Amino acid sequence: MIKVRLKLRNVVAIATCLAGVTMFSGCGKDNNENGNGESVSMNTISAKWEISDSNSPYASFEFNKDGNYIVVENVGGTNLKSLITSSKASLFKTNSLKAASTRSSESESNLSPIHFGTYRIEGDKIILSGFGLIEVISITAEEFLFSFTLEATSEKNSFVANKSAEPISSSSRTDMFCRTWIVQESIITENGVRQSDIEDESNGIIVLFSKAGTYLCIYSWEEEAGLAEWKWADKEETKWYYSWDNWKYDCEYCIATITELSNNTMVIQGGSDGFEYKYYMTLKN
Repeated sequence: MIKVRLKLRNVVAIATCLAGVTMFSGCGKDNNENGNGESVSMNTISAKWEISDSNSPYASFEFNKDGNYIVVENVGGTNLKSLITSSKASLFKTNSLKAASTRSSESESNLSPIHFGTYRIEGDKIILSGFGLIEVISITAEEFLFSFTLEATSEKNSFVANKSAEPISSSSRTDMFCRTWIVQESIITENGVRQSDIEDESNGIIVLFSKAGTYLCIYSWEEEAGLAEWKWADKEETKWYYSWDNWKYDCEYCIATITELSNNTMVIQGGSDGFEYKYYMTLKN
């Protein structure tokens, strides 16, 4: 897991995460034509786009069909600092997050900030709520050329981005899973004893999964976030692996089971070594 200081100028936008986005959600309603006559739509840009220039201030721009964006700044290259591994940490690494909060500001400066919020499309422009403005120059299935103006400073730069490789294949369960969720209730036990303090902190966490393999958690008690990766662990798409604190896929500590998945609700459970968790989520809207 990459634990970061989350720069959210759009905290209000997160509280109403998908408000105002539904006007773009229809398959035939989200297409717009840019100045070059190319189609710009949620279908077109829904992907993780990685900046090819290693000196760019940003590492990637990602968009999903819920109308959310994730932008990761390029701080210190790709060798990003992660949290200390704990075998008894829950799905959201609450224990490790508490330990990390005691670190010095100097160590925090090595972490890569994340920007998260909602976006909307207007012609050849993509407006990132509370963050900035993208003007599309050209876009294909694999390459995205655009300029970006930072809202806070009006600084404008141009970028070349390539679609992230090896996306997770679409299926009915994948499409249902890869959305933006919020934890409504949690049950966490250690050796059969309820851990009420961890349960309280887990409630309200915003969780986003994408087909690019991104796993993002927005923690409700601080302006911080956790960034990891995920992939299916079985053909039935009922279990999934996540990379957390330098853990590798397929390890016994980083697998979760989906016990319920519908259009509006999801239940996830897992654990090891006597530490068990169960999270009840609803679709963020």
